[in-house]
Amino acid sequence: MLNPAEVPAVPAPTTVDLTTTSVGRDTVLRTFTSFFEHVTFSGTFRVLVTVDPAYAVPEEERARTLAFLRDLRAVDPRVGDVVLEEFPRQAGLPAALGVLLAHATSPVGVHLEDDWEFTGPLDLDALIEDLHTLGSTEIAFGTSHAARGGTFDRPGEATAAVGTRVPLVRLERSSWAAHFMPLSPHVHLTGRWGPLVARALATTDPALCVDERIREQVLAEDGYGRHRVHWTRAVVAHDIGRAWLAGHGQHRSLTPEHLSAVPGSGSLPDTRPGPLDLRRSAGLRRRAEQVTPGLTHTFHKRPENFADGHYPVYLERGSGAYVRDVDGRTYLDFVSSLGAATLGHNHPVVTNTIKEKAGRGVLLSLPTPAEVTAAELLAQSVPGVDMVRFLKTGAEACAAAIRLARSLTGRDEVLLAGYHGWHDQLIGASPGVPGAMAHLARRTELHTAADDERLLADLRAAGERVACVVLSTPYHRRLTGEFLTELRDACHRSGALLVLDEVVTGFRLASGGLGEYLGVQADLVCFSKGLAAGAPLAAVAGPRRTMTGFERLRVSSTFAGETVSLEVMKAALRHYAASGYYASIARLGRRLREGFNRAAADAGLAPVAVGYDPMPCLRLSDDPARHARAAEAFLAGMARRGVLLRRDVNFLTAAHSAEQVDFAVGAAAEVFATARFREAAAPRPLSVSQRGV
Repeated sequence: MLNPAEVPAVPAPTTVDLTTTSVGRDTVLRTFTSFFEHVTFSGTFRVLVTVDPAYAVPEEERARTLAFLRDLRAVDPRVGDVVLEEFPRQAGLPAALGVLLAHATSPVGVHLEDDWEFTGPLDLDALIEDLHTLGSTEIAFGTSHAARGGTFDRPGEATAAVGTRVPLVRLERSSWAAHFMPLSPHVHLTGRWGPLVARALATTDPALCVDERIREQVLAEDGYGRHRVHWTRAVVAHDIGRAWLAGHGQHRSLTPEHLSAVPGSGSLPDTRPGPLDLRRSAGLRRRAEQVTPGLTHTFHKRPENFADGHYPVYLERGSGAYVRDVDGRTYLDFVSSLGAATLGHNHPVVTNTIKEKAGRGVLLSLPTPAEVTAAELLAQSVPGVDMVRFLKTGAEACAAAIRLARSLTGRDEVLLAGYHGWHDQLIGASPGVPGAMAHLARRTELHTAADDERLLADLRAAGERVACVVLSTPYHRRLTGEFLTELRDACHRSGALLVLDEVVTGFRLASGGLGEYLGVQADLVCFSKGLAAGAPLAAVAGPRRTMTGFERLRVSSTFAGETVSLEVMKAALRHYAASGYYASIARLGRRLREGFNRAAADAGLAPVAVGYDPMPCLRLSDDPARHARAAEAFLAGMARRGVLLRRDVNFLTAAHSAEQVDFAVGAAAEVFATARFREAAAPRPLSVSQRGV
């Protein structure tokens, strides 16, 4: 441990380097203005600022920020030289810190960052004296972020410094922040702080955030006693960066380059003439037949659900609205991971969150703050939701909702409308389901308005035996608010719960899915897919009166608290809210549906696309067999032209563009004109048995 007597005498500096890394956002105006307003200092500041385009800052805002920085001398008379380094492209925080360290010359430095507002007094002369007296490498300014949860107040974790001019505390080794030397606002001894930061950037894991990398270096050097970091006891600064991010729909690592690469990235798909070359895909399929029953681990991705033999089976990567198969061909993708890839593939909101958060551990041994903050955000995002229970799949969420409904009502029977996953209690009579259970779940497919009435009649007839009705909307027709309201009221009259399965429709029709879209609040809501933009996460959500019933049930999943997916969910929900996502996918889906129908009409065909705007559904015939034949021919023809579709519902994403939709419409027009499609779509003559002869 370095004691004060060993610290070499350093004369009080007349000039202090004031370093800041900025991304060009105007929060830095508040940072500097509030700092100068609250700091007392007898010397001058040499200001060193890097401007790194690490966010999609609007050009007007960036220009305003640069003008302010260039004229800092007019803001405060204590500002001497101003060194402004503008990066032409994103360099990243480690590189920006390296540039600042190269410029630093004063023995004492103050580091700010660009996203803090100062609200309390700072006596810098006194802090510099305390820095030397204590032998500290750094004195961090107390911030609302660091102080959250009582960091400086918990007994045994923080000790008050003695004999200092400014009230300071030192965090004991038991504190979560004991080994941090934060980049948040602080004053430091440049000759000790600079080399430590440089070593951290040179030797620690680049996947970690810089604060974590410096902490790792302190731990590696056993530097707790050597660096003796102290904090001001008073909270003098508050974070303003998170509000800026939320207001701009951004996440911490997004850059203009990232965002511009997502919507419509790359050229349009391959349109090479001739049949698809699927040799490598076929080889993988032969191998899968030996080790994977059904070829894939996801029922709806099986080859027979597309155009078997004329459609890729295996994909190797995706970016934006495009995917590439293992044979090297690129396609415009409207399958969109069965609706889960709401932002498209490899979107930076997802991938950058994973990169940032995975280094902290994926599944920890006790609950994490992410479980609380994610539940809070989901409750804020969906009308009528007070509480949340996270799980991993949509089937789990629906099964958990049914178990809760049975517990709350004391009843066993369930009415199902639509597909809700593979669990026994969700599918009724089916191979592998015990006969004693099969009668407890009865399914109605809502193909027509008459089926809506049949579901209501079944509910009235079952009376007090029904625990809940679980409904997911059909994709080929739109349910009405009147029907859903009538169904909810009928449930409540009989004492049953209405459970809306929003696994597909949640965060697509609206944040709350069909219920919010039609203005009907359910007793329980099930989410997955778009909940975390394709990351594996599901949830049961609802009002407090129903959700508290989970306290009496054993509904649990080891992986439900997995932190990376929860953090992805938070980033995705913020992006949905701030980016115009819902309006965009609805507009593009309507353009695709209307374009397909226009192309069909030009070919003398009836409308072929129906359903909700953001998720248009192919309906090539009301006769199921004829639809299946026509859909296989259509999907095969579209794949040859570089477009992947499903034979029923398809999905627009935040990555799709009008140009891509128009490309798909043009491809559809070509397919409708082919002899193969016309033969497949034509009515077949009835057999003798069908004619009843």
